[in-house]
Amino acid sequence: MKATSLIFIQLAVIATVNACTDANATAGAGGTCYCNACYYGTSADVAGVGYCQQCPTGTNSPASTTSGTLITSCTCNDTNSTLKSDNSGCVCKANFYGTPNPTAGGATGCTACPTGTASVTGSTAVTSCACNDINAALKADNSACLCKANFYGTPTTFGASRCTACPSGTISVAGSTDKSYCTCPDVNASLNSATPPACQCNANFYGTPTTSDASGCIACPTGTISAAGSTTKYSCTCPDTNASLNFAIPPVCQCNPNFYGIPTTSGASGCTICPLGQTAPAGSVINICKVALVSSTYILSVVSLIQIIQEKKKTKVNEPVRDADDPQIDLNEDNQVDQLKQVNLLNSLKYYFYFL
Repeated sequence: MKATSLIFIQLAVIATVNACTDANATAGAGGTCYCNACYYGTSADVAGVGYCQQCPTGTNSPASTTSGTLITSCTCNDTNSTLKSDNSGCVCKANFYGTPNPTAGGATGCTACPTGTASVTGSTAVTSCACNDINAALKADNSACLCKANFYGTPTTFGASRCTACPSGTISVAGSTDKSYCTCPDVNASLNSATPPACQCNANFYGTPTTSDASGCIACPTGTISAAGSTTKYSCTCPDTNASLNFAIPPVCQCNPNFYGIPTTSGASGCTICPLGQTAPAGSVINICKVALVSSTYILSVVSLIQIIQEKKKTKVNEPVRDADDPQIDLNEDNQVDQLKQVNLLNSLKYYFYFL
């Protein structure tokens, strides 16, 4: 009888200890009811109001040992996730992306962002991971960062950008690591060696490079050359040192005045100089060199001399006849000799000009 009574007493004590009216609470030390594992709050047995609330989906909490536990005691089962700001569930932590795995002990559903990138809490796709270098972007396979188009270098993982802008007027593809990858949009231009460098027309072209559409660098006329950076057609010269451009459309190289032949584009000159004292017009292809004509200045001087001689002849004809004893007769005879010489000179000059 006594043994039976003791058993009933023990059962009554146990019932008293576990007798929490809140189904989600268990009596702890001293008989106080605390929320069970995966629950938070205060048991109705303690406060008279309220109850133990279940943690959000995908989270868990240990059995409470105090009353008034907060929802923040519920932690996400996915170690790379955290509670949403409204505590309604779990999201991936900052610098991770994906969907948290709600199963405790399971593989994480939140993947770390690629090296050198960062993301805000709650990111669900890798594209949410932005490169720390402001002048960089994710590779096509989202594996890492590379410098954006029109920049070159190696992206930094923190701090100042290490992707440098290409020189003004040049372009580069994404992922360029060196300035040499920055090229001029004009296909007939390239960077010069100035500081900072700029686009200039290539050798054997002239003009101003364009940044889009058709090239602004025009090819030099056939058979001519120019140095890189030339801006006008007059910079295009003939390789043959004895030749120059003519005024044809389009212009071509021709031998200079007093030369004849066909200009060469390399090696020895193809233009031969005329013999001494002979001339030929520019552009002569065959030997048409001939004796040079007397200059117009010299001809005018000779013409003036002829006119003076003729005037003197008229003067002598109009002079009065002098007596034989006149002392001027001898002088007149001398003048007659001079006149004869002048006539001979005049005839010689006429003969010379006749054959010019």
